[in-house]
Amino acid sequence: MDLLVEKLDGSRYYLSQYKVLITEFEESAPSVTRNSKQLDQRNGSIDFGGWHTDKTINITGYYRADDIDEEETLREKLYALLSDPDGYYITQLKTTPSVAMERPGETSGGYYDKLSNYPSHKRFLVYTEAPEMELVGNVNGTLLYKLTAEFKTMKLPYGETPAVDIAIDSPYKDVPVNLYLNSKAIKDAYSTNFSPKVTVEPFDSTTNMLHIVSEKGLGSPAGIYFYNYGNGKLPDNSDWSYSVDIKGIGKPYAFGIEGGNKNPLVGTVGSEWSRISQTGWAGITDSKTILMYFDTNISPVDVYIKLPKLEIGNMPSMWSPNPADPEYNSWYYSNLSIPYSGSVPCNQLEQGFAIEFTAKELSSSLSFKIDDTELTYNGAVAAGDMFMFSGFSYTQNGLSIVSKTNKAYFILQPDKPNRITCNVPGTVQILGFQNLYA
Repeated sequence: MDLLVEKLDGSRYYLSQYKVLITEFEESAPSVTRNSKQLDQRNGSIDFGGWHTDKTINITGYYRADDIDEEETLREKLYALLSDPDGYYITQLKTTPSVAMERPGETSGGYYDKLSNYPSHKRFLVYTEAPEMELVGNVNGTLLYKLTAEFKTMKLPYGETPAVDIAIDSPYKDVPVNLYLNSKAIKDAYSTNFSPKVTVEPFDSTTNMLHIVSEKGLGSPAGIYFYNYGNGKLPDNSDWSYSVDIKGIGKPYAFGIEGGNKNPLVGTVGSEWSRISQTGWAGITDSKTILMYFDTNISPVDVYIKLPKLEIGNMPSMWSPNPADPEYNSWYYSNLSIPYSGSVPCNQLEQGFAIEFTAKELSSSLSFKIDDTELTYNGAVAAGDMFMFSGFSYTQNGLSIVSKTNKAYFILQPDKPNRITCNVPGTVQILGFQNLYA
């Protein structure tokens, strides 16, 4: 084994550089201190809780010196390295043979040359009061010394990973806006003509889809009109894309989309769900609502549709709710969580990580949650506003907003999702993120 010593200025040293071979690395559990009070004439005591104070790490190693002068030089360097009042990080370098199995007699000697070291997943911020060197004896003409040191943790009584900044961006942050309102329900759709030969059955709240039926041979395509979506408007002279999930019953059907200008019929659908799309150009007209139509000359129409999306541009994207829909934020932040893998809680006030949130849309207030802990801000939010929450400092674009918050702070919990939810779409960064280990 070996021991990596990292000074606070970033310089790194290995004890093997000083001819030290580490043979033992033992860490204790974090010591617990409790706050309790004994009252006269009362059995037991009142307990006010406990906390971890520090952790102890003991190492043992050996080094050799050719003579007393060399040993004195090595001792002085080790004292200077380990007796640092400012503290430093230590990391255990574990040893594993590079060859896991060999036949008897396959090789001989050189065992230590086959060993390789790999670092532990955690390090400790520590100090030691007095490393000790003890003469073991003279071995083959060289002096053998035993090194022992007891380290105590500083700041936090845990092993920790190096602090990093991590982005927790939603994978959906760049998905174009769906102009349809309440597109998941698709409640507002009806036949433009041919009634009753074309019918649109009522919206099914269980399956979130519509059933469209028409007779064969109507003389022209059967049109289904979607209204009250995107206020029925598209920007003048703009490209648009329309997409929808669709399936037919019994036979394939041709389909097309009309909006501003009529597009040719494209593709077919079958008995399995498929996502179909069409693009067009809006031009300059008062009515830019999308019309979906079916060719009735080939066969009757009997189809189900769900999850339509109308967006600006000629590249259709995945379905998404409109930002005004109630489910938009739950969709935007779905499965968004902080990848904390520590074994003890990471308290924002103790460890010091900060939350940086950049809003993408405006709002009259802000509610930011990690699991069940909610931080609220009672003030206006504009697109592009950057918030910083450190548990004791709360800023919006660098200005303090402490008085407008509930002063909540966050604790990352082990074996929990640490899920992020927010009432405003935006990007999240965790500054100074660390995993902590008992």
